[in-house]
Amino acid sequence: MRTTGFPHGAPWRDERGSMPLAMLITLVAVSLSALLTPMVLSQFSATRLDVRRVHALHAAQAGLDVLMGHIRAAADTTDPEKGILDRLPCGPVEGSVGAGGPARYKVWIDYVTSDPRGHWNTATAWPPGGPNEDPWIQLNRLTCTGKLLQTPAYALLRSMGTDTASGDIAAAPGRWLHGTYRFKTTNENIAGGLIHAYKVPSSSDLCMDAGSASPTTGTVLVMRPCTPGASRQIFAYNENLTITLVSSRTSSNPLGMCLDAGLAPGNQDPVEFRPCGANTLPQQQWSTNDSANLQGTTDGLTLNGLCLNVKSPNVDGSPVVAGNSCGGPYNNVHTFSLEPTVGAGAASGTTNQLVNFSQFGRCMDVTEFNVSYGYLIVWPCKQAPDVAKVGWNQKFSLPAIPTGAQYGEGKIETLKDKVTPYCLDSPGVVGLYPTVKSCPTPLTPSYKWKRYGNTGVYATSYTVVDSAGNCLTPTDPQATPPDFYPKGLNISKITLAKCDGSTLQKWNAPANLLQPLALKDIGER
Repeated sequence: MRTTGFPHGAPWRDERGSMPLAMLITLVAVSLSALLTPMVLSQFSATRLDVRRVHALHAAQAGLDVLMGHIRAAADTTDPEKGILDRLPCGPVEGSVGAGGPARYKVWIDYVTSDPRGHWNTATAWPPGGPNEDPWIQLNRLTCTGKLLQTPAYALLRSMGTDTASGDIAAAPGRWLHGTYRFKTTNENIAGGLIHAYKVPSSSDLCMDAGSASPTTGTVLVMRPCTPGASRQIFAYNENLTITLVSSRTSSNPLGMCLDAGLAPGNQDPVEFRPCGANTLPQQQWSTNDSANLQGTTDGLTLNGLCLNVKSPNVDGSPVVAGNSCGGPYNNVHTFSLEPTVGAGAASGTTNQLVNFSQFGRCMDVTEFNVSYGYLIVWPCKQAPDVAKVGWNQKFSLPAIPTGAQYGEGKIETLKDKVTPYCLDSPGVVGLYPTVKSCPTPLTPSYKWKRYGNTGVYATSYTVVDSAGNCLTPTDPQATPPDFYPKGLNISKITLAKCDGSTLQKWNAPANLLQPLALKDIGER
């Protein structure tokens, strides 16, 4: 029998091609590894960068959230609807997102009185405060060193987040977010000011004084050296013609303590503090008459013959009495000068008086009832229980504003001695004084005025504009030197000025209220 030499008769497989194949496979694998390694490493790097960018963005958002918390924490603990200016953060505010990583933030805050939207350029606005920052921000940011000194309307927040643990954050790689916060603000006038005895040559500056911030019933009103800011001297002139010590308004006595002449006032009876009546009491009503007296009423309808008198003029501590010294001339017995902040009493558009918003206790007035005077003034608003008896020199008819219109155009007229019409004439030049003259027929351009109501933009609302586009305004009491009428207490003349939206140019205007919004105009650099 022939045999093959192989076990079980099967031949051995030929292995001569296996080694080259193995080497080829190994070469391909090594080559592919060499090609894929940079791609894998690049992907790892990109993933790490994306993670760090996400961390930086979250850090920037955390910074905005923290700053918003600081702003909202600036509320009055006794009234959360009110904020306390001193508690607003000046910034910048910086911190870490958490202990688990290096992410951190820094937020810059700028307070402004106008909406900053559109006034900063993302290409040049960083870092905040730098030389390339938008000039509008540099010009309009309110000073905040330790605390704000002026109420802002908006806060511009700019937050940077980074995923690096140390170093100057503005120079580190990171992401930037910005947003605008609008505060709830109001320019509502809060009545409260000093009531001075008219100052004659060589007399002291004396003001009405309650003796304390909380006088008890029966406390006699006295005159003391004027002390601005002293609560015992801060009075408010109310719409119902009562005069209240502002600090006497409490939760148990919300109406406060009023100047009271007694049920049956007689000559030289002392004026006392008594709780203001829930229904207005005639003996607590005082009207500023044509001679700058504070005159009383017995029935709440007509003025009586008693006025507030300083019993011992120019004497510290003199009581104030209901005396029969009324009328002119101005003196330190029966003449009083109310600061504008004391309030306008009952004066308003419904009484045909033009109340200035900035000097809100002052009304447009034909100076000394003299239509030939070279200028008009803003004099303490005159009052009477019967508004028909308010002096003619503060009563003006204005152009009616048609329904749906922003303004009415026409004459501004007063009736001299309640009979003869005189119209306001504009000189048409900034800095000159309008006067009243006999009304021409037909009206020439200098006698035509536009009276604006609510235009939808507070800056242009409630102004009185002449045919040349100038605004009626009192002279600025803060000017150096001020342009005052020489009699009375800092009495501004009425002039023309370029319309600028200021409250000094607004007449019979309501307060402007800005409601808060959530952070708006959020964006990334």
